[in-house]
Amino acid sequence: MIRSPVVISIGDPSGIGPEVFLKSIINTELRDNLEKITVICDPTVLTNTLSGLDESLEINIVADHNQNARDAVNVICSEQCPEYQLGLSEPKTSKYTLNSLIYAADYAHKHSFALVTGPINKKTIRSSFENFTGHTEFLKERYKSDEVLMLLANNSLKVGVLTTHIPLSQVSKSINEDLIIRKTKILFSGVKALTGNESPKIGILGLNPHAGEGGSFGTEEIDTIIPAIRSLEQLGMSICGPLSADTAFLRSDVDAYMSMYHDQALPVIKTLDFKTAVNITLGLPFIRTSVDHGTAEDIAKNFEADFGSMYEAIKLAGNANSS
Repeated sequence: MIRSPVVISIGDPSGIGPEVFLKSIINTELRDNLEKITVICDPTVLTNTLSGLDESLEINIVADHNQNARDAVNVICSEQCPEYQLGLSEPKTSKYTLNSLIYAADYAHKHSFALVTGPINKKTIRSSFENFTGHTEFLKERYKSDEVLMLLANNSLKVGVLTTHIPLSQVSKSINEDLIIRKTKILFSGVKALTGNESPKIGILGLNPHAGEGGSFGTEEIDTIIPAIRSLEQLGMSICGPLSADTAFLRSDVDAYMSMYHDQALPVIKTLDFKTAVNITLGLPFIRTSVDHGTAEDIAKNFEADFGSMYEAIKLAGNANSS
């Protein structure tokens, strides 16, 4: 069950986004919450997908969420989707995909709803919009957020990512005390909103092997991370660290972690529970969740994709306290 309204951008029509969204509705209790779910999509994409799944659902085309029905998939058609081919993301659909995302995000912002985003093909979108690097960065710029945080979550872990889509060679020089403080404050507030825990404990990972081992393997922990932790503790937050990344995730007393870079977090989350992992953007004027997988164009024609990540993304968004 979900308590609050959500808006969904289902992503690239040539990938598995439409499929995993519809499976989340067909196969779970979300089917009883359809009036709280508004999809931004050309309805033809959904009817094509239902045909491929050999399933039937009523599609209710609406002007806004006030017209949503309890027994239908409620769809706002912001624009017509160009002809597309399953399994082949093309530049001609990239404008539609991005415009649908923009419409969905603006709608969520206007109505204070949570946003759920399906998978997109970044390479295809960059063929038309060369500066596009991903949902997180795009939404940060669009809503002029001072800072956003990528948070990965599954049923057992929540891990924030301090630095996201940058080369590993640039990570060390990108980390500073102020960045750690700003993003950890976002993580602290976000975990409160997502879980209802008013005093979550945050574990901050070290950058170097064994968290630097007293400066033996690098001094970023001594020079930057520990001073940031002390400042956060002075703000009244429960913080531990810097933690050695090789054992940090074994702890049972930590509610969420802050990793230093992309691949310090994602392999752990995906290895533990890839099928239900969710990507969350914190720091926007609304809650945004997403599947933690790509368009999977290689299997899109088979209609055999696992819908677990999309289901968890919708459920998490619909039960978060966006205030």
